[in-house]
Amino acid sequence: MEEKRGAEYTSVEEFKRGWKIVLIAGIGLACGLGAIPIYTSGVITAKLTVEFSWTKAEVQGIYSWFTLGNLIAAPILGWMVDKRGVRNITLFSIIGMAIGMASLGLFTGPLWTFYLIAFLTAIVGVGTVPITWTRLIVDWFNIGRGKALGIALAGTGVSATFLPVYATWLITEFGWRFTYLGLAALPAFISFPLAYFFLVDRKDVVEKGSNNEFKDNLIQKGLKVSEVLYGYRYWVINLAFIIIGLSIAGLISNFVLMLIDRDISLIDGAKIAGVIGPSVIAGRLITGYLVDRFWAPGVALVLLSLPAISCLILATGFGGVGAAMFAGVLIGLAAGAEFDLMSFLVSRYFGQKNYGLIYSFLYAVFKISAGIGAPLFGYVKDTFNTYDPILFLSSGLLIGGSMLLLTLGRYRYSN
Repeated sequence: MEEKRGAEYTSVEEFKRGWKIVLIAGIGLACGLGAIPIYTSGVITAKLTVEFSWTKAEVQGIYSWFTLGNLIAAPILGWMVDKRGVRNITLFSIIGMAIGMASLGLFTGPLWTFYLIAFLTAIVGVGTVPITWTRLIVDWFNIGRGKALGIALAGTGVSATFLPVYATWLITEFGWRFTYLGLAALPAFISFPLAYFFLVDRKDVVEKGSNNEFKDNLIQKGLKVSEVLYGYRYWVINLAFIIIGLSIAGLISNFVLMLIDRDISLIDGAKIAGVIGPSVIAGRLITGYLVDRFWAPGVALVLLSLPAISCLILATGFGGVGAAMFAGVLIGLAAGAEFDLMSFLVSRYFGQKNYGLIYSFLYAVFKISAGIGAPLFGYVKDTFNTYDPILFLSSGLLIGGSMLLLTLGRYRYSN
C-alpha cells in the first residue's frame, strides 16, 4: 500500500513539473498539420469545386499532397528529434507551416500550385505532427506517461469539434483565400508563442540542474534501431496498427454513407456522426488513464476491438438510430485510443533513446494504411452495391489485429 502511494506521489510531481508541456503539446497538436488540413478539408473542398469547377477528387488531392509530404519527411524528423531535441525543430516547423498555409491563400490559382505548396508545407511543417509532441511527453513523463499522452492528444479531438465551424465562418464571411490566412494564424499566433516561451527540452533542464530526481529517466535507455527492426515486436505493432488503422479510417470516412444505406436521412446521419468527435476525446483520456494502471496490450484488445461491434450494427441495420449512434461512439473511442497506444507501446518496448525514429516509421505506415481504408470501403460499395462484405471483414480484422498485440509480452522499459 505504501508503494502505491509513492507511485501516485511521483505522478503528481511529474504533472507539477510538466503540466505546461502537456498544455503546449495539446495546443500544438490542435494547431498542427495532423489536424488543420483534415478537419477543414470538407469545407474548403466545397468552395473550391465551385470556384474553379474542379472535381471533388481533384480538390481533395490537396490533402493527399499534405500527407505525402509528411510521410517523406517523417523519418528525417524522427532522427533529428532523437539527436537534437524537440524545441528548435518544432519552432521552425510551426513557422514553416504558418507560412505554407498563408501561401495557399496568397499564391495559388492553377491546381498544381495548390499541390506544390501543400507538399512543401508538409515537408517544412512536419515538426507539428504527433512525432515531436509525443516525443516531448515521453521525455517528461514516466509514471503518468499514459495520462499525459491522452490529455495532449485530445487536442486533435478538440480540433475535430471546432475547426470545421471556424473554417465555415471564415469561408462564408471572407472567402477561401482569407480562410487559409485564418488557418495560418492558428499556429503562428497560438502555438508558436506558447512553444517559444514555455517549450523546454528535458535534457536542457537536467543539464542545468544538479538536483533532479527524474534525471535517471531522461532519454538514455532504449534499443538500437537495428535491434528493433530485427525483433518481432516492432513488426507485430506495425501489422496490428495497419489492420486497425485501415478499418477505423474506412469506418469514419464512410460512416454517414453507410447510415444513408440503412434509410437514415443525410441530416440525421450527420447528427449521428457528430458523436465521433467527442468520443475521440473521451477515448484519448480513457486510454491514457488505463495504460498507466494496466498492461497496455490488454487495454488495446478491449478498446481497439470495440468498432467490431459497430461493423456488425452497420452491416445488419440492427437497432435503428439509437444503435447507429452507439456504433459511432464505439468508433470514436477506438480512434481516440490509436495514437495513445502506439506512442505508449513504443516507449515501453523500445525505450526513449530512438523513440522519434521508431515512432516515425510506425506513424508513416499507419497513415498510409488509413489513407487506403477510405477508398477501399468505397471500392467494395461500388463493386457489390453494399458495404456488408468489408464490414464483416473489418469486424474480424479489428479483433485479430488487437489480439496480435497480446504477443508483445512484458514491458522492456518500465521507466
